[in-house]
Amino acid sequence: MISATSLSLRISAIFAGLIGIAWGVSEFSALRQESIIKKIADRILVGDVYKYDILLKQASLVAPTQRPEPCHPLTVRSAAVIRLRLAEISDNAALGLAPVRTNLAVDAIRQSLACSPADPFFWLALYALEPSAPLNYLTASYRLGPNEGWIALKRNPVAFANFDELPEDLRRIVVQEFLRIVKMTSFDDAIKIFVGPAWDNRELILSQMDRVPLRQRQLFQAALTSAGYDVLVPGTRFDGPL
Repeated sequence: MISATSLSLRISAIFAGLIGIAWGVSEFSALRQESIIKKIADRILVGDVYKYDILLKQASLVAPTQRPEPCHPLTVRSAAVIRLRLAEISDNAALGLAPVRTNLAVDAIRQSLACSPADPFFWLALYALEPSAPLNYLTASYRLGPNEGWIALKRNPVAFANFDELPEDLRRIVVQEFLRIVKMTSFDDAIKIFVGPAWDNRELILSQMDRVPLRQRQLFQAALTSAGYDVLVPGTRFDGPL
């Protein structure tokens, strides 16, 4: 006959086992969700396009995890990337008002930075999204990620759009970053920046193009000409007397 003590111990062991199983299932589910949202966020950052309903679903699933404590860097960052992408989508009534989406993105980005403050992309995003953002957000982006090419492609047009507000040392960094973009042979992006937000500063840029290897300058010149812009990139063709 089983004593009351033995029965109590067995019941306790069963409960402990059930709790362990429940915890394992919950942990597996959380890890699986983290893996899914990270994969989506990574693909967004390289330019993949997702249907807005998929983004909304993922954003709603991870919203409860966006708490200051405990900090889950991958999940919080991925959620912020998705919120940022939702804020960038225009002309879609199903997503709600643009200002609301922007505020949600800003909140998510701030939570991610509170968790992982050394993120140059999110300091850039915060600077771009907030109308009265302090300049030190942009400065932090350059300081923390000075040579990350994919960030440069997003940061350089933002910096040139605010070029007049930048101090002299940061202006030099912005121009040097554009030259690196040309060196990277990212000519479609370079053209968009050059004839867009950097157009008023084209003479300053051209005056420093001798720092770019000749082959890349020639290709940049060809891309400009093909796009219909009558701009001479120094050293790419003869422009003096014989």
